[in-house]
Amino acid sequence: MKFKYYKPHTIDELSEIKKNENVMLLSGGTDLMVKMRAKVIKPSIVIDTKGLEKKELIFENDKVIIPINTTYTELINNYEFNKKFPMVVEVMKKIGSPQIRNRATPIGNIANASPAGDFLLTTYLFHGYADIKPSNKKIKISNLVTGPGKLRLKPEEFIYSIELRERPDYEYYYEKVGKRNAMNISIISLGVLLKKENNIIKDIKIAYGSVGPTVIRFEDLEDEMKGKEFSKELFEEISEKYMQRINPITDVRATAKYRKKMVKNLLMKAYIKFSK
Repeated sequence: MKFKYYKPHTIDELSEIKKNENVMLLSGGTDLMVKMRAKVIKPSIVIDTKGLEKKELIFENDKVIIPINTTYTELINNYEFNKKFPMVVEVMKKIGSPQIRNRATPIGNIANASPAGDFLLTTYLFHGYADIKPSNKKIKISNLVTGPGKLRLKPEEFIYSIELRERPDYEYYYEKVGKRNAMNISIISLGVLLKKENNIIKDIKIAYGSVGPTVIRFEDLEDEMKGKEFSKELFEEISEKYMQRINPITDVRATAKYRKKMVKNLLMKAYIKFSK
């Protein structure tokens, strides 16, 4: 396969090259190189983002800013990130192998825009925003992703950093179901953040992966739960509503019927965890 390789050192230089057709960005390469070897994609130009100046994590009040080229391992090993975002760390530890996590990046996971993206799912729960260069726009990640492999970006634009908001005093639940423990693409995944007081639900956030063209979150159903007593009956009722609304597909990994059943089962498993 023939392609042109560039390693620009400035945002403007990268943006100028990215204007061309059939361009792919390379950061960790854990997904890109596999797809190129399998000839799923055949880019004319590959842009290595690691030529850009290396930036550090920034913790700002209740937010963290994660710059381009930051790896999962760097986040997992960061003491402050572990303290403020334990659920995100748990999710990242389930992504691939240590070797993959040493190279793969959260921004790459978002840019892939796969509904099975583990890190992508967490951004829907932690008020994730993307800083887009060179336009300097800030876009909510749930609005940025429009479908599998699709982002609402102009040809010259790219994700330069992402921002997550801390969720103090929340309990959390995360599970992904796959055919094997390591290196698996999820059949279905679920992330839940819950804040309750005196057994009353003060706030709840629920996101499903791998059951639609994007990560799925129904804020109106979350609102139905707020202010109500934390109970099995409530979770049964709401999980039925999620089952009715979510219409997954059948593919080589699982049938639509199985995924639909797991929509309810995983939410009930979350209830059991929160009950302990």
